[in-house]
Amino acid sequence: MIKSLLFIFVVLSLAVLVYKEFSSKSESTATDVTVTKSDRTTVSVESLPLPGVLPSTKPVTKQKGEVHSPQTSVKLQNLKVVAYYFHGTFRCSTCRTIEQYSHDAIQTYFAKELVNGQLEFRPVNVEKPENKHFIQDYQLVTKSLVLSLMTDGKETKWKNLADVWKLVGDREKFFQYVKDEGEIFLKDAQ
Repeated sequence: MIKSLLFIFVVLSLAVLVYKEFSSKSESTATDVTVTKSDRTTVSVESLPLPGVLPSTKPVTKQKGEVHSPQTSVKLQNLKVVAYYFHGTFRCSTCRTIEQYSHDAIQTYFAKELVNGQLEFRPVNVEKPENKHFIQDYQLVTKSLVLSLMTDGKETKWKNLADVWKLVGDREKFFQYVKDEGEIFLKDAQ
């Protein structure tokens, strides 16, 4: 009798997990960000820079009289950092929190770099066939935040920020970790 009840409980639990996975599925790729009504992640599509879009070609005056010229825009496109958040189709609340914290930390500390194209944030579902190569490329074993330095469209350096899993319970330390690592990569992109 007890075995039968346990078996029924396990079957129902699995059914609920499968139902949740397919009813609130949220997928995104590096080039196609989709946010659905059922998606609980609040990544704003408008806040993400568009890959390959150059900032205005007209000079724009910045603070303290600095000028952002078309030549600077080209230089920034040749050297940039891509912050990938790699996830699967099934996304637990911790995975969603890591993505949200990563996005928010990057928005908080690197808004200028996001606007000028020197930094991009790209959530990527590695379970999609066109993205499976990332698992091998970055030796991924779980959901991960990876920083990648790109020079003339080719990756020259990358780092998996593995401590995001340890720090997910402390938002301030998580943000500081992403900030510190992001600054190191952005120094190399200058």
